[in-house]
Amino acid sequence: MALATISVASAAVQRRPRSAVVVPVVVIGLIIIVGLITSSEVPIWLDTHIQPWAIRSYKWITLNRRSNWLFTDVLSPIADVLNWCVARTLGMLQGLRWPGVVALTAVVGWLTGGVRAAMAGAFAIVGVGVLGYWDLTMVTLSLMLVSIVIALIIGVPLGVWCAKSTLADKIIRPILDTAQVLPVFVYLGVLVLGLGIQYPPAIIATVIYAVPPAVRITSLGLRQVPEVMTEVGRSFGTTSWQQLRKVELPIARPTILLGLNQVIMMAFGIVVIGSLLGTGDTGGEVLNGLEKNNVGLAFKAGLAIVLAAIALDRITTGQRANTSNDKGLSGRQRLAIGAGIVVSVAVVARVFGTTSFPTALTVDIESSINSAVTWVKDNIRSGIPVIGGTATISDGLVTYVLDPMKRFLQWLPWLVVVAAFAAIGWASKGWRLAVLVSSCLIGIAAMGPIRGTRTTMWNEAMDTLSQVVVAVAISVAIAVPLGIWAARRPAVFKAMRPLLDVAQVMPQFVYLVPVLFLVNPGRSAGVVASVIYATPPCIRLTALGLREVPFAPREAAISFGATPGQELRKVQLPLAFKSVMLGINQTVLMVLATVIIAALIGGGALGFFSLGGFQKQQQQIGRGLAAGLSIVFLAIILDRITQAWGSSRADDRRR
Repeated sequence: MALATISVASAAVQRRPRSAVVVPVVVIGLIIIVGLITSSEVPIWLDTHIQPWAIRSYKWITLNRRSNWLFTDVLSPIADVLNWCVARTLGMLQGLRWPGVVALTAVVGWLTGGVRAAMAGAFAIVGVGVLGYWDLTMVTLSLMLVSIVIALIIGVPLGVWCAKSTLADKIIRPILDTAQVLPVFVYLGVLVLGLGIQYPPAIIATVIYAVPPAVRITSLGLRQVPEVMTEVGRSFGTTSWQQLRKVELPIARPTILLGLNQVIMMAFGIVVIGSLLGTGDTGGEVLNGLEKNNVGLAFKAGLAIVLAAIALDRITTGQRANTSNDKGLSGRQRLAIGAGIVVSVAVVARVFGTTSFPTALTVDIESSINSAVTWVKDNIRSGIPVIGGTATISDGLVTYVLDPMKRFLQWLPWLVVVAAFAAIGWASKGWRLAVLVSSCLIGIAAMGPIRGTRTTMWNEAMDTLSQVVVAVAISVAIAVPLGIWAARRPAVFKAMRPLLDVAQVMPQFVYLVPVLFLVNPGRSAGVVASVIYATPPCIRLTALGLREVPFAPREAAISFGATPGQELRKVQLPLAFKSVMLGINQTVLMVLATVIIAALIGGGALGFFSLGGFQKQQQQIGRGLAAGLSIVFLAIILDRITQAWGSSRADDRRR
């Protein structure tokens, strides 16, 4: 990947006229010289004083929450509507009783994906009851269903708009970056001030976090529709609306369904954070287990969340295929049969008084998990004498990788860092990207010194950048080969898919404790947690891109005697490069989004200060906002550069 990046940048430089090369090189060289001559520290005059502004804003909200029209006439009605939606959804699920919910899950799976999807969804939702979390999970499902519907209502139309309009894509993309990367605790504190506690802020936070993948992947699917298909539609005189409904959306359906999958994963991944607001769902049990250092309890509740997510995933992303049993049934007939089954099961359950999930069917795995964790701690973390275990590996990661990279980035004069990234941006896509990248870095420098400490936001950003670079490198090194393997072996992808679901859906707080038992607290544990959370999207999108490569160019390569390896390198990977780069892009954003996890286990850096955004101390509010914006700036830098590499490769292919 690094060699490909260098070749893309070199090719871009070689194609430019000499004058277009000399001027930027001279400017960037002068910036580096000035940075080396002047002080390496960020000048005080650059401070924008955003931290005291955040404190003043917090005071204003506190004083005017009960009287200002923004809260009484806008935010309060929104909170009431969201509470009503959750209450009605929960009432429907409770009214169906547990057999009715299982029947509803199976029926939806049958309608969307056939018998296999129905069985997978039904078994997964029954597993929630077997773990003993049926009632609490119904609250979680109510929250998530409302959040997912709102996220799709917003995300899919925006994705269509971005696919149709380059200008809209340029305008919306920074907003998506901010929404996906800004630590949840930063805007959760603001949402609590405006919407109160419990359901409304949890839903809005989940929607903010889940909309970006829906927009990005919908846009990707529509942009990848073959031009020949759109030309056929136009030749028949279709309007733009008919072209979208009859041609583009049906062809892009697999990719859009992957976007739905990612929305579900994102929504369930944030459920524990919503539990901090008193939602009273399964996430509260996860937090309870973490507070008591009870891995078994936290894992059991987290597994219930995973099973609920898998149930939704299987019944919403299935590829419907007619079978011998229902080949002659129309869509309306199947819908009528399914509705009749659900109503019948719900009526029978009500007649027989079946309310709670039977305790005789529940299984307690808490003690078994705790025993397994103890064994792992004693045998794997400590490892074999001389060779060492996972703790030794984590210490080596800090000593030989993270610490040297952190010290190097903090040692460099800040103007040199700005110039270096500007050079990368210019070599990737020209002066506009160079200006954007350097502006974002200057924005981080403008966050100023961190009040109440002896450090600056710039130094903490360099610490965070070192962790992000290492986590992204490890994630990509794992994800791309696995994605290739999954694309070339359908059986491998089927076996891998449940593991991807578990890794991405398991709330970050849940696998934080097992990670701590495997590695020492600190930045290495945060890197491991980020890798687990950020790898699945890259695997999925790499596999998706390779599977959607047309067979014609592959057949041509095979006819010329290409080996499987040559076919992969020369045909499939170049044609799937945009999808692979989108996967890497999502990996970058998700690593940055989980930087806060490292702060909870001693990682420090920007995540530690962004965590203060959820606290009510005024000084912490200012630090949290500044740290959150710094993370957003880092995300924009890495996102634009990786996107530019992908577009440069596409330009090379066209040439």
